[in-house]
Amino acid sequence: EKRPIIRIPFQVRMINADEEMKRNYNELKNEILSYGVNSRVSNSGDAFRLHRKTYVKLTIAGLSLKLYFALNPEDYKDSPIPVQDAGHKGIYAEIPLVFKVKSGLSMRRCKELIQTVMEKDGLEQGPIADTDWVEKLKEQPVDENPEED
Repeated sequence: EKRPIIRIPFQVRMINADEEMKRNYNELKNEILSYGVNSRVSNSGDAFRLHRKTYVKLTIAGLSLKLYFALNPEDYKDSPIPVQDAGHKGIYAEIPLVFKVKSGLSMRRCKELIQTVMEKDGLEQGPIADTDWVEKLKEQPVDENPEED
C-alpha cells in the first residue's frame, strides 16, 4: 500500500528553515521586488509576476532554494552557470530554467539571472528594500493540513 504524500506548505517550510536559507530568501525576494513585480505566496512557493507574466518562482527543495526563471535553458548550455530545464513539466512551461541556490557563488549567479530575466522585458531596478519576509510569513494564516495526495 502506498503511503500518502504529505505536502508541507511553503510558509511552514520557510518558517522552519535554517537561518542561512531565511537570509537568502529575504535577500533574493528584496532583489526581485526591486524591479516592480508583484509577489504571491502559495503552498508551492513564491511567484513573482507583472501583468500576466511570471518572471520568477521561488520554491524550497530540500536544504536549498530552487528558482524557476522565464529564460531559455538552452542559452546557458555552455555557460558556467549550472542550470536545469523543467520545461517538460506543464506547470513550468512558462518558467523552464531551474537554478538552485546553495552558496555565496550561487547567490551571485542567481542575481545575474534575476537581472537578465527582468532586463529582457525592459524592467528597471529600483531601490532594494531590506524587508524581513520570513517574519511577514509568520503573520499570515497557514493551512497546516492541505489535501493529501
